[in-house]
Amino acid sequence: MRHLTGRIPLFALLLALLLGGPSVFAQETGRIEGRVTQAAGQGVGGVTVEVAGTQIWTLTDDQGRFTLRAVPPGTQTLTFTLGNRKVEQTGVVVEAAKAARADQAVDWDISFAETVTVFSASRRTERIVEAPAAVTSVSEAQIEREASHGQVPKLLEFTPGAEVTQSGVYDYNFNTRGFNSSLNRRVATLIDGRNPSVPFLGAQEWAAVSFPLDDLASVEFVRGPSAALYGANASSGVLNMTTKAPRFSEGGQLRLAGGELSTINADVRHAGGFGNDWYWKVTAGLRDGGDFTRSRFFMQPNPVEYSVPCPFPTPPGSSDCLPLEAAPLALEDDNQIVFGSVRFDKYFAGDTLLTFEGGTAEIEGPAFQTGIGRVQLVEVERPWARINLNTRHWNVLAYYTSRDAPKQRALASGANVALDTSNTVLEIQTNWSFAEDRVRVVAGAAYGEEEIDTRDPATGLQTLVLRPIDSDKQAVFGQLDFRVSDLVKLLFAARVDDSSLHDTQFSPKGSVVFTLNPNHTLRLTYNEAFQLANYSEFFLRAPAAAPVNLQQVEVGICNSSGVACGLGVTPVFAFGNPQLDLEETTTIELGYTGIIGGKTFLTVDYYQSENKNFITDLLPAGQTALGRINPTLTPWIGPPDAENTAVNPLLGFPPGTTVAQAVRFSVPDLSTDMLLGNTIAVTYTNFGDVDTQGVDIGVNQYVDDNWSWFVNASWFDFDVVQQLAGFAGLLLPNTPEYKAGAGVAWKNAKTDVALSGRWVDEFRWSVGPFNGIVESYVTADLVVNHRLNESWGVGANVANVLDEEHWEAFGGDLLGRRALGYLVFSWR
Repeated sequence: MRHLTGRIPLFALLLALLLGGPSVFAQETGRIEGRVTQAAGQGVGGVTVEVAGTQIWTLTDDQGRFTLRAVPPGTQTLTFTLGNRKVEQTGVVVEAAKAARADQAVDWDISFAETVTVFSASRRTERIVEAPAAVTSVSEAQIEREASHGQVPKLLEFTPGAEVTQSGVYDYNFNTRGFNSSLNRRVATLIDGRNPSVPFLGAQEWAAVSFPLDDLASVEFVRGPSAALYGANASSGVLNMTTKAPRFSEGGQLRLAGGELSTINADVRHAGGFGNDWYWKVTAGLRDGGDFTRSRFFMQPNPVEYSVPCPFPTPPGSSDCLPLEAAPLALEDDNQIVFGSVRFDKYFAGDTLLTFEGGTAEIEGPAFQTGIGRVQLVEVERPWARINLNTRHWNVLAYYTSRDAPKQRALASGANVALDTSNTVLEIQTNWSFAEDRVRVVAGAAYGEEEIDTRDPATGLQTLVLRPIDSDKQAVFGQLDFRVSDLVKLLFAARVDDSSLHDTQFSPKGSVVFTLNPNHTLRLTYNEAFQLANYSEFFLRAPAAAPVNLQQVEVGICNSSGVACGLGVTPVFAFGNPQLDLEETTTIELGYTGIIGGKTFLTVDYYQSENKNFITDLLPAGQTALGRINPTLTPWIGPPDAENTAVNPLLGFPPGTTVAQAVRFSVPDLSTDMLLGNTIAVTYTNFGDVDTQGVDIGVNQYVDDNWSWFVNASWFDFDVVQQLAGFAGLLLPNTPEYKAGAGVAWKNAKTDVALSGRWVDEFRWSVGPFNGIVESYVTADLVVNHRLNESWGVGANVANVLDEEHWEAFGGDLLGRRALGYLVFSWR
């Protein structure tokens, strides 16, 4: 009842906004829709479209489409501006509660780079050269060219600064600027404003993306701390995805793909209109095939793919060996993912859009690296729903995500780790312009509730925590964007976050953007951000490995001293630490973005960060000389005889040492837990301050209408300023010092071909039980698409085209080639 009562205010407010929203926000105004195109019919993005004599304006998307909302009735004049180019269209008649059409053809000589717009850097649409942060944008056309592989992280694999670490067909860690991890959570991921992450871990489950890849209209990646607008999950960056609105993507498409690893993929998408300004969209998909994942069951003849096998059971802190597992894969080489969604859009008079959307994904088979070893998803369901009310000045978003996973096998221990989670969020945002659009303000507030339950339906017992957990969080944020002159723009942003899991946090941001000319900008940015421990790091209580047999300690120390300690086969458990501090990051960044000669797009970004209170992966509880690293775990206390009896002097311990002291010295990780009995404990702690710096460089050149190429490179450096005693070598960024990418593409009216590759320098990986070297590797992808006619197309997508076997995270799968061919049919 407590959960339902806590949600009543949230849902009551949402209901009032949805029922009253259209009448509250609707005015006796109309809207203007259109498209800006070149002579050959290509859309022109990044064009400023303004209603003359007003402050009503917008930017065209990468297809040249635009919508001007809340336009007063009457005959209007529109201005279309891109850099120094400008054209007017007069005589646009606007009627109340109706949409006027105003298409515009231009004969400008422009490059693709000049037309790119982004939203995520400042929560408003702007040209990429004017954004106050380092941003990568993936266009709708590029997404469609790569859609057959169906994997979101691969859209950014070859872009500057992106750390795309693959551990299986569906197991990706997506990060930037160092300190990567299994199930990385430092980059906030949003789909139409909705956060699809798993609350228990704070990380993304990429297999649960419940739409065809080419339903995406845009993908933006903001590199660098973004907590001032997005909160705790954005301490390294933001990945913002927007799906296609049905109004602007009517028609349907069926895509069939298949190939290596016995892969069969099928996607379908259909959108249309009901009339009376109602529109709908339905998507569905199937993923069926194998994986690179191989069992590491300790009883099989060749249990590991590379390195050497660790002893079984694996002692905590083992290094440069692959841990063996207590259980085989529940599903061998058999991944199955089914997903679907439905969306309804209603346009009201003036400028109001109301969206209802929901979907689900069912997952069986993929395995993932985690802090307690690999976990295989046996039965997982991910339903979600979203309601969005949008006007020119207001946006109200409410969404619900859930994860029902009654069957997940922890391969290191063989235990079932059930996990049922839910996340409900309401966010309200407003934006206004003043002083002839020289001053812009964004403000908002958010409230959310999360629930965690790890009860195994088969046994009725909790598998990952002691008892169900619920939490709430709230935040307010704001941003002031002030154009001081044609040369200087200032931006100030801040967010205040509060939660039942942490104290109130203030995250400021300041940025100065110098516009040298319309196509060249310099920016200087200061950011403060924080990263909250996830529920696992706070509250975990789960088997971490196979039990350890302490019979030799019982016989050699206790029995030889005439004492029965009761030691034998002892479980290894992972414990959360509720006293963890927040990770904190302070970053200064200097960046340049420019379009050179109308053909070359260049970005250069240098950043310097101070990071403190890093949270470790799971470590032996008694490792540090400063004491037990988790104060909630107490040292083992033996029976009275063990505490009072001196140890056998022949064992060589100092005089006066008791049997219990000798046991604790010999097994320093033994702790007492009243519910589980004696255990070997591994846990988390905060353990260091680190200074980091780095450079990301990217060059894209659009040679002509057919040819383009890119190169990029990144350098990363870190200096451990302080860390706890006994932790030397464990505070690692899990990131190479150097990496680089390059690619070339060719296209004409019907065919496009792209070859992209990346080189990654050797680096060390240390995450939980996986500690070892990731050898330097090179991987390349080939994409070929050919449109047979207006309805049919064929192509191929080959990942790791040279079949260079490698691993990208120590403990991850040994990756090989995955070649897929596809057939697509489109209709309108």
